[in-house]
Amino acid sequence: MKLVFVDETSDAKYKDYFGICCAVVDHTKYRLIKSAFQKILLDGGWDPEIEFKGSYLFSASKGCTSVSVEERVGLAEEILKLNQSGKNARFKFAYLKLSSHDPKAEYLKFLPLLLRRVLPKATSGLGKDILSVNCDYRTDVSPSEICESLLPVVKDKGYTLFEDVVMANSNFETVGILYADLVAYLTARVDLISSDIDLFEDIPKEVIRKSGKIKKLKSSVRLIRLIKELGIYVTE
Repeated sequence: MKLVFVDETSDAKYKDYFGICCAVVDHTKYRLIKSAFQKILLDGGWDPEIEFKGSYLFSASKGCTSVSVEERVGLAEEILKLNQSGKNARFKFAYLKLSSHDPKAEYLKFLPLLLRRVLPKATSGLGKDILSVNCDYRTDVSPSEICESLLPVVKDKGYTLFEDVVMANSNFETVGILYADLVAYLTARVDLISSDIDLFEDIPKEVIRKSGKIKKLKSSVRLIRLIKELGIYVTE
């Protein structure tokens, strides 16, 4: 069985920025990843009642405030390293960015295209052609709408959907969705901060070196490099 996890990201400054992330993993690898992911957070002092969101990563005032930003980045590094397995990657990620004017319509339009990119063809063998799709909860889209949009891709790839699309409020237990959230957030930070880099042209190097935005960019780039399989796509 293949497990698919979906989350999206946006930005408070760039209102039309919208990114969707798909994470795919084989069910045989999920138990190891989930238990190790949760252990990292607990050992790091993260409150399991608080979601480990990408948007909390660089904010000392949000999330589990007893864990510093530096410690959070360290936790994210350990979590992303779990994805590494010898020469292969346990998770495969795909990220699509676009300029959004109708988030619901664009989510339903582009999620199937992203899934087609990241999902391998089903292979023969008992249970290998079953697909589970799990999405972070959205108020504007229903599971049935997502299911309808994805079914053509699911069938073309040779899978049978496991029951129905699941929409979950992300929390300590939804590790796959948290992975998709973290990768989406980091990819968007690199994308958006890099596009602002010309703002630093006439600023002294010492000021740039101390800039929180530059520190965030450097940390995000370093963390993204830990991901072995990440495809990034842009709508035309």
